[in-house]
Amino acid sequence: MSLILASRSPRRSELLTAAGISFEVLAADIDETPLPNESPKAYVERLAIEKATAVLRLRPNARVLGADTTVTIDGDRKSTRLNSSH
Repeated sequence: MSLILASRSPRRSELLTAAGISFEVLAADIDETPLPNESPKAYVERLAIEKATAVLRLRPNARVLGADTTVTIDGDRKSTRLNSSH
């Protein structure tokens, strides 16, 4: 049984490949909107759990890695999503 990466992150794929870990990508389709007053730490923890849970619903016996990151400046969360205007 190989690992499933519940993310489209090229960097996470790169890290797993460099570590010699066999995996497949099955990105979870979840709402990534921050909750009101949600801290950056709580935000990424929630998304990682939701991504892994969504993939586990599709593959209940799989080993799943759910992860997320965010950028903060002076405690203020910044979007890390690609923006076509930049």
